[in-house]
Amino acid sequence: MKYLSAVLLGGLAANACLAETPAKLWTGDVEFGYYQTEGNSNETSVLAKTNAIRKRDLWTYEIKANAQNSEVDGVRSEEQYFLSNRLAYDVTEFNYTFGYASVDRDRFSGYVYQATVAGGYGRRLLKRERVTWDAEIGPGFRVSEYDTASEEGHGKSEEAILRLSTELKAKVSETASFEQNISVETGDNNTVSKSVSALKTKIVGGFGLKISYTIEYNETVPNDTVHMDRQTAITLVYSY
Repeated sequence: MKYLSAVLLGGLAANACLAETPAKLWTGDVEFGYYQTEGNSNETSVLAKTNAIRKRDLWTYEIKANAQNSEVDGVRSEEQYFLSNRLAYDVTEFNYTFGYASVDRDRFSGYVYQATVAGGYGRRLLKRERVTWDAEIGPGFRVSEYDTASEEGHGKSEEAILRLSTELKAKVSETASFEQNISVETGDNNTVSKSVSALKTKIVGGFGLKISYTIEYNETVPNDTVHMDRQTAITLVYSY
């Protein structure tokens, strides 16, 4: 009888400990990549990214930040910073509303910065254990500042936009996952499109490797810069 009571008390204590264990406030990834060559040419490149998500009741908050710097023979060849915030509220299991804000600073794009604010309606097109697919649409506003003033004498552009985006997440295996993010922000002055494809594999614990391919397209570009930027990156990632 004493043995049975001890077992029951031990089980209750274990359940109480599990119940008191707080849920994770944040989940996400931290990435870091570094590349260096020495010899006929000296080149270094540093890439850092983070993506953090917090869910509470019907609310979901997500923040993304990227930074990249590259130098060739001591001369800066690339410098880019990106920050976005997104807040979503679930109206039903498959429908939600969202608000979105972002700032993109790319030293060699011809723009000093591009800032966007948007909000609207989201729909979960697919919700399965291993695959989710969301799509969003809504109006917004974009401010773009050029490196130099345009022919009209204006160095800044302000316009109403329509923002469309889609996000697909798929668990390929127990140690590998795939993500595809596509966004289009279209206005009278410019249309900005961005696609990010990424494959992440787990190594040990929370550490893994991530291979990503990013395409960013500006329909209107100043200072004879190219319309499309492409980036292939291999980074060490820590998931928490």
